[in-house]
Amino acid sequence: MPLTNPLRRHTVTVVDRILVGQDDRGQDVYADVERDVTGCNMQPVSSSEANDGRTQIITRWRLAGPPGMGLTALSRVRFGGVLYEVEGDPGEHESFAGLLDHTEAFLRVVSG
Repeated sequence: MPLTNPLRRHTVTVVDRILVGQDDRGQDVYADVERDVTGCNMQPVSSSEANDGRTQIITRWRLAGPPGMGLTALSRVRFGGVLYEVEGDPGEHESFAGLLDHTEAFLRVVSG
């Protein structure tokens, strides 16, 4: 019986941008494809606020998901009704015996 990780109880929606063709002028055309990924853990990391004539808030989260979840730097992640951008390239982490194998990425959303 495989062990399950009780911390991985969240489901996120990954939004991948894929190339679907070209328009009549030869420009690439992309479409967003959504897929739900179970077995994730979302944790808040930080939030900062800047006031320079307007208020801007940047919030960062850490996503730990199943290994091989196919997350890329161009993916976006929806969790709790908020759409986050992936910061940089996600990492694939391996562990002894595979118990702690996971994909890890930092996410952010900018508002204001």
